Amino acid sequence: MKKIVLSLMLLASFSLIAQEFKMDFVQDLKPRNIGPGGMSGRVTAIDVVQSDPDIIFAGTASGGLWKSTSGGIKWE
Repeated sequence: MKKIVLSLMLLASFSLIAQEFKMDFVQDLKPRNIGPGGMSGRVTAIDVVQSDPDIIFAGTASGGLWKSTSGGIKWE
């Protein structure tokens, strides 16, 4: 019983911190080919700083860590 209650509490906490996605933000975007990206390897993890959504971290399978302070436009 304790495991069920703990699981439900964990599930509820995820829904509280999840960011809401609105189609209004992307409805006018058109797909385009931008060629090969500057990142090497397969991206295995992406994280965004919730207090500043312009800061994004991406981890690659080869061990690289990339940071963007421009919302993903430029990567360091």
